[in-house]
Formats: sequence, structure tokens, C-alpha cells
Amino acid sequence: MIKTLIVDDNPNFRKRVRDFLDTAEGLEVIGEASDGEQAISKARELKPDLVLMDVRMGGMNGLNATQRLKDEIPEVDIIILSKYDLHEYREAARSRGANGYVVKMNMVDDLLPTIQRVMIDQG
Repeated sequence: MIKTLIVDDNPNFRKRVRDFLDTAEGLEVIGEASDGEQAISKARELKPDLVLMDVRMGGMNGLNATQRLKDEIPEVDIIILSKYDLHEYREAARSRGANGYVVKMNMVDDLLPTIQRVMIDQG
């Protein structure tokens, strides 16, 4: 099972992601966080294999949280979920250690293949 932490400041979106992942085999949502600081705290506590991280959130944003998580827990895989399909965001995510990037409006089609690619690349 791939232990997954969902990080997004929108509780409705977190629920959508959780519900979507509940239909996928081999994935278990072990926690949720609403900002970058909470993501780091939850990741330390829960030890996820995978973090699904929003880019723009109040408090610490997803890019800074990604870099901190990769510094502290280098083995964790992080996929950025963003409503912005911008080259600058993709590059910023990659430079901070994100393993993948999925545009939210394409989540149904792109998230599971991205998770599979990331987990195979790291495995």
C-alpha cells in the first residue's frame, strides 16, 4: 500500500482527492493537511510514501513545503496538484524536489498514471 498524505487548503478538494483515491487499488490516504506547515508536521508524524501537495495555500506554500520535506525526508515522493498549468510552476516544483506535477482539472485522467510513474521511478 502506498501511504498518501493530501495537502490542500480547500477541504472540498481534499475530499474529492480522497474519494478518488479510495477507488484506486494500492493507495491508502493516511492523513490530510491544509497548509505547508501542517504538511511537514503530518509527514513527520505519519511517514507517508507519497504527498499530494497544492502549490498555492495560505501560510507556507506548497513549493516551500516541498523543499522542506525533501530536505527532511528525502525518500518521500511529492506530486504537486495545481489549478495552474504554468511552465514556471512546473519548473519551480521540479527545482524544489517534486517528483511530478498534475493540473487539478486533469486529475481524473492524469493523477493515477503520474503516481504509477513516480512510484516506479523511485522503486
